[in-house]
Amino acid sequence: MGNEQSVPEDISESESPARWKEGSTPPRPPRSPIKRAASSRPLGTIIQPHSSRVSKRTSKKRKGDKKNGRELMLDEKQIDVPETSIEPVLEPEQEPEQIKMSIMKPVDGKLPLTDECLHYDDVLEVPSNLQKYFHQRYSIFNFYDHDIRLTNDAWFGVTPEPLASRLASDLPSHLYSTPRRTTIVDLFGGAGGNTIAFALSGKWDHVISIERDASTLACAQHNAEVYGVAEYITFIHGDCLDFLDRLKNHPETLDPSLREKCSIDDTVLFASPPWGGVDYKEQEVFDLSTMEPYNLEVLHQACSPMEHVLYLPRTSDLRQIAKLAPEGEQIEVVQYCMEGASKAMVALIPAAASQTT
Repeated sequence: MGNEQSVPEDISESESPARWKEGSTPPRPPRSPIKRAASSRPLGTIIQPHSSRVSKRTSKKRKGDKKNGRELMLDEKQIDVPETSIEPVLEPEQEPEQIKMSIMKPVDGKLPLTDECLHYDDVLEVPSNLQKYFHQRYSIFNFYDHDIRLTNDAWFGVTPEPLASRLASDLPSHLYSTPRRTTIVDLFGGAGGNTIAFALSGKWDHVISIERDASTLACAQHNAEVYGVAEYITFIHGDCLDFLDRLKNHPETLDPSLREKCSIDDTVLFASPPWGGVDYKEQEVFDLSTMEPYNLEVLHQACSPMEHVLYLPRTSDLRQIAKLAPEGEQIEVVQYCMEGASKAMVALIPAAASQTT
């Protein structure tokens, strides 16, 4: 996921960074420099949707004499009731603590590409509202010609590859800190732009990518294969806020393989949410409370107290961001630019003190 401004708008087709001539064979993507994590293990089955359900309890037939009463048959339940009443005595509803959550699991294998997972070869095939992004396709994915797949919605949200690579390089992985940060979770994985960059950086033992749209996730898995890093990424088909709630409050509802790779103390969260809301390009200072469907407060509360990185509009209100700093801590804010123009603001929110000791 991400935002519509994350790609430069002034790159023309002729200025494409493609390094091969038309008609020649494009170079193959490089092999990943990542070493397989020691704790690598096969993924589990596809995520089961989070649901709350109450099991039905079947009343047993009551036996006994029928003096001063009569039998009432209701759906094969035999209930003795007084002559003066025809209301059956039903058992109480299930208590809230008895409601069980399903287990959230990583994707098992590879989701199939759907009709929404498209690769355009010619601008004439592209919808008019996407044509400027198609002209910048080699900035979005340098290996676009190797059958990179995107849904039409995903074009708007992919972080351009140069930005994603620089961001992945800049983020500290804290491998020598106490406690170590060994896992990064891309909460809005989208078609894989940031996720692939994190995997290629080789800085993390585990890279986890969450995406709730099946077609977009299928694109991300396919694109990760193009870049040679699919086996180093754990994909989850689900909602990121649901995942965070489980991680913090119900870890027993996460598959053991996820609990092994991800804990509150050793994980950094990365969020490149849909910006939505009013058009940020028309605001001199963007009000982060208007982001949809998740505004700044919702995102911050969902990610806290863990360390998290927010990829935000370039004109975001710094006063709103400053309020997120834990007591006694400072927030680092970086403007990321392409072609001399700022494209996004990235805020690094430190973990709460209780999580760093």
